[in-house]
Amino acid sequence: MELRHLKYFVTVAEELNFSRAAVRLYISQPALSRQIKNLEDELSVVLFLRQSDGLTLTEAGKFFLEQAKDILNRSHVAVQTIKTHYSNTDEPLVVGYIPTILQTFLGQTLYSFGHAYPEVAVRLQEMPPSEQVRALRNGAIDIAFMGNPPDELEEEFTVKCIKKVPVAALLPDRHSLAHRTSINLAELASEKFIGMSEEKFPGRNDRICDTCHRAGFTPNLHIFADSHASMIALVAAGQGVAIMPNEAEALPHPQVVFIPLHHPIHYARSAAVWRKETPAKSLDKYLKILFEHVQE
Repeated sequence: MELRHLKYFVTVAEELNFSRAAVRLYISQPALSRQIKNLEDELSVVLFLRQSDGLTLTEAGKFFLEQAKDILNRSHVAVQTIKTHYSNTDEPLVVGYIPTILQTFLGQTLYSFGHAYPEVAVRLQEMPPSEQVRALRNGAIDIAFMGNPPDELEEEFTVKCIKKVPVAALLPDRHSLAHRTSINLAELASEKFIGMSEEKFPGRNDRICDTCHRAGFTPNLHIFADSHASMIALVAAGQGVAIMPNEAEALPHPQVVFIPLHHPIHYARSAAVWRKETPAKSLDKYLKILFEHVQE
């Protein structure tokens, strides 16, 4: 039994639903069900009663839930106490990010951080949002910059909106509207749209649909990209149009144009996410720089 098994169990116990728990944990439902079954086999007890209307905790499950929460809490306290009070040196600051953010405020804050704290090493790891969430849970990264995170992450992590970014349309440079200085999003209602992989960018397609609904139509999402670069490449190849925060314009985008929207003028959050417990020294120092930048 490992701590991750306790995290899986607590999440399922809180949701009493494998599907919702799997979404929170960013793993597949079958994998989560297997982990819980393995835990029950190891303990030789039934933790959940599986009924037609959902799950309920057994008496053993209720007892184990209290113990699991206590173990997880004490493990967090122990680790953070060691890092905060007994470590002689600052550990490296490990940052997970999506590429659209690096060339905007992330690069600016890291420059200020390096100037203020040259003794702290910084490690950058480019990864999609789903991997960032897993890395946060496992302690592999200290802070994540995942663009516009799903709202449910605020239950588990601290989520801070750093800036609001206008959403733009992505069109092939040979598109009939490519010469316009701005467009009404409804002008693309008949087009095929490119979405994002739900596995790597959970919740992103819901936000794409919400933006289009505000313009009065439901987008035809017919193909899904697994990265910002592949989304841009698919637009360039004539596979459809897309919408994306305009900060992505800093990425290479040959044969693609970013067109501002004048209706609706929609903004995406660009957020930082980190664990709720007391931050390690290096993260605490970086957060001070980050908050100064947000207030500017």
